[in-house]
Amino acid sequence: MIGLRDWVLQDWEVNDGRPDSQLLLAWFRLAQWGSRRWGRFGRFVVNPCWLISCLVIGVELPVTTVIGPRLRLYHPNGIVLNPHSTLGCDCHLRHGVTIGNRVDRDGTELGVATLGDAVDLGAGCMVIGDIHVGDHARIGALAVVLSPVPDWGVVAGNPARLIRVEAPDTRPGPGRLEAA
Repeated sequence: MIGLRDWVLQDWEVNDGRPDSQLLLAWFRLAQWGSRRWGRFGRFVVNPCWLISCLVIGVELPVTTVIGPRLRLYHPNGIVLNPHSTLGCDCHLRHGVTIGNRVDRDGTELGVATLGDAVDLGAGCMVIGDIHVGDHARIGALAVVLSPVPDWGVVAGNPARLIRVEAPDTRPGPGRLEAA
């Protein structure tokens, strides 16, 4: 079982040199921990975290959002994540990113986006609806993604379209996949 310190600091190292991102994510992780483990007393951490991050900083990171370890925030401003969205490990978010749901005219939610591991989202992009963005996908700046993106896919535009599917780098080395 992961300890409180490790849970709170799981995003710290990948955001080295960005103290604003480090502190925001540490507070978010503490609020997640408190919400899940401290019951009613968790509200004393969750509510101030939400008020400061949402109303003052302009970043909506609901504690119910499932976010894998090592989330990297380049510019933590104007980021909005749906409370029911899921992000995999090692994702990169830039300012103005929205990961949201799609709602029918009668108000019925039609689904929320999920992201795989190591997804890189460009500034101002939106991923909306019941879709999945595959592992290692890259979303261009200001793209509006309304359909699924395959693993290693690169999309751009409004509405986003698939530009190419990149082959994984199989050369041995740090951070690279080993060849089979």
